[in-house]
Amino acid sequence: MKTKEFRHRGQVQSGIKKNKNLLALKLLCYRSMSTLKSLYERSESVHSLFEGIKVLDFTNNAAGPNAAALLGDFGAEVIKVERPVAGDDSRGVQPRMEGQSILYHWFNRSKKSVTLALDDPRSTAVLKRMLADMDIVIESFPPGVMKKFNLDYDSVVKINPGVVYCSISVCGQTGKYKTKPGFDLIAQGMSGLMDLTGEPDGAPVKSGFVIGDSVGTLNAFAGIAAAMYHKLRTGEGQHIDIALLDGLLSANNLLEGAANMATHPTRSGSHSKVIFPYGIYQSKNKQSAVIAAFTAGTFSRLCIAMGKPEFSEDPRFSSNISRGENFVEFKRIIEEWLSSFEEIADAIEVMEANGVPACKIYSTDDTLADPVYWERGLFTHQEMPPSFKEHRTMISRGPWIRLSKTPATPFRSADLGEHNSEVLTHYGMSQEEIDQCVRDWENKFKKQ
Repeated sequence: MKTKEFRHRGQVQSGIKKNKNLLALKLLCYRSMSTLKSLYERSESVHSLFEGIKVLDFTNNAAGPNAAALLGDFGAEVIKVERPVAGDDSRGVQPRMEGQSILYHWFNRSKKSVTLALDDPRSTAVLKRMLADMDIVIESFPPGVMKKFNLDYDSVVKINPGVVYCSISVCGQTGKYKTKPGFDLIAQGMSGLMDLTGEPDGAPVKSGFVIGDSVGTLNAFAGIAAAMYHKLRTGEGQHIDIALLDGLLSANNLLEGAANMATHPTRSGSHSKVIFPYGIYQSKNKQSAVIAAFTAGTFSRLCIAMGKPEFSEDPRFSSNISRGENFVEFKRIIEEWLSSFEEIADAIEVMEANGVPACKIYSTDDTLADPVYWERGLFTHQEMPPSFKEHRTMISRGPWIRLSKTPATPFRSADLGEHNSEVLTHYGMSQEEIDQCVRDWENKFKKQ
């Protein structure tokens, strides 16, 4: 028996006919020793974190696709299952290059693409063979949808007992809200985030980018990695329930105060209501700076930078509490000092020279123009799939999780159904069957 087969399937074939307790003990010992042996044997040759791991990706839009892409970035073989003709919903969003969504091609890098109609018996048959061979399944349909196709965890685990199965949704797999339709924006609205964002006398404001999806991506990736570690130790797979709402609620650092001390937090605009100074301060010519100097040490250094070292001992400003009580006055002092500079960058330079956390507010264009970001690899030139004729690469976000021994190595996204022949023939379909399915499904779905 091969160790890899045991680890991937969680199944053991044995001819030993003894009582179950003894057999279980022997299997546990074998599993532990063979897994450790395998790890030592492969330690010199493994170049990717998830090398040899197979992933079946049924996700759509942003959080799920990006989590699956991260697995691919770190070496897993990710096979994305898309609707024929239409593909992932994100193939239809702006902005577009050569008529295609560039966001889709970033969220779905490092994958292969196959097209299957989930309600077709031919798809069901090939998916059963594929599922039996997978280490990880990840899906982002509303709860209950996968069950309609017998692709939910309870169905898949009968085919593959050792599978790690991750479900990503807006409100989770349990509770009254599980069937609530939604996207990132709904999670923002229900988590308290929107109510906390904006000016005190203004309306709630959404995040400038898909923060719920981004947190969901990282939570799914972390959950899958943790479940794979558990599987490595025990041979057991499990179901992972990731909700965008849960992730944003977990990030709400004002919740405990509201729950235990009736603080009733709401929008505070450009400044914190609990730590000072910690916000955006205005200068002349509509310039502004972010200053985060609320600790005793950083506040003292800010006072020195402003030429007012005595302020750190002034009873009006010497503690976070007193600075909060005298916030309007101290805000005026900071902004008068900032306005003494023609360029806000000069004030920031003085603060940084004194060890004060401060920065200019960057636009997205500013981030792209900063050479330090490029040097760090935050941006990269991503290869495009064969359907792109005029643009062979696009500038995209680069790897942001940095491992010294097993770094991420992203590769290009796929054209819709690009790997139908390669993947589906491997799992038992003939080329004739694949071609017939493509013809049968041409009019069933609408191109985006």
